[in-house]
Amino acid sequence: MASIVVAEDDTDIAQLLATVLSNAGHSVRTAPTGPVALDMISEAGPDLIILDHHMPGMSGLDVAGRLRGDATTASIPLIMLSAAAPAAARGLCDVTISKPVRPKHVVEAANELLAARGEHPQHDAAHQLVDVERLLAVSDYLTRPAHADILDAFAEKLTTLTGVPAAAITLVLNDSVVVAGSHGMPRWVREAGGVPVEWSPDTIVVAEDVPVLISDSAADEEYATSPLFSVSGVRSYASVPLNSAEGHVVGTLCVMDEEPGTCTEDTVQILHSQRAKALMMLARAG
Repeated sequence: MASIVVAEDDTDIAQLLATVLSNAGHSVRTAPTGPVALDMISEAGPDLIILDHHMPGMSGLDVAGRLRGDATTASIPLIMLSAAAPAAARGLCDVTISKPVRPKHVVEAANELLAARGEHPQHDAAHQLVDVERLLAVSDYLTRPAHADILDAFAEKLTTLTGVPAAAITLVLNDSVVVAGSHGMPRWVREAGGVPVEWSPDTIVVAEDVPVLISDSAADEEYATSPLFSVSGVRSYASVPLNSAEGHVVGTLCVMDEEPGTCTEDTVQILHSQRAKALMMLARAG
C-alpha cells in the first residue's frame, strides 16, 4: 500500500480519485489548495503526489516547483492533471494527464510510477513516435488520395471557432509533422508540407497523448529557439491529439498566433470538441 496526496480543488474529482485509488489499495489524503497540499506533504511524506494545475491561490505548477526545489521532496513522483498542462510541467512532473479525468488512466499511471520509484523514467518521445502500429495507422491516412481543399476549409473553420488566425490538421510520422490541411500557416511551412518533429510541440502531444498549450513561446525555454517559433514569429500555440479508432495518436489539431496569450484553455477545449470532425474530414479525404 502506498501513501498518496491528491491536491484538487474540485471536491467531486478529489473524491473520485480518492475512491478509485483507495480501491486500488492505496492510502489517500486530499487537499483543496496548493498551500494545504504542501503542509500535508511535509507532514505525511507520501510516496506519490497528484496535482491539479488550476487551484486557487497557488497553481499545481507552483507546487511542483516547490517540491522539486526541496531536497526532501524532490524525488517524489508527481502526476499533473490539467485540461491543458503548461509546457513547463513536463520538466517538473513525471506524468501529465488530461482532463476530463479517466480514473483508470490515473490508477495505471500511479501504479507504474510507484513500481518504478527511485528511477523516475520520463516519457521516451522517440520511442512513441516510431511505434510500428502507430505509424501504420498514420500511413492509412497518408495513402488516401488527398483532397486538401476539404481539410483546408476545416482548418479555416477552426480559426473562426477559436479566434486564432492560423490552424492546421497534422499527421505525425517518426521524423516529420505533415500538414494535411491548414489556414493562415506560415508560407514556408505550407510549401515544405510540414516541419521536422524536433521543431514542433506536437511531438509531445503524440508521445504523451495530451494537449499542449503555450501561452508565450518567448518565455518558454523549451521552444523559444525552435525555428517554428523563432523563424515564424509564433508566440501562442495550442494543440490536441487526434486518435484513431484503435487509440493510436495519428496527428493533431493545432492553432497558433504571432501574438502571445491568444491561445488559452478555452482554445484547447474548442479543439477537443472538433477532434471527431477532424478525423471524419481526414477519412473523407480518401
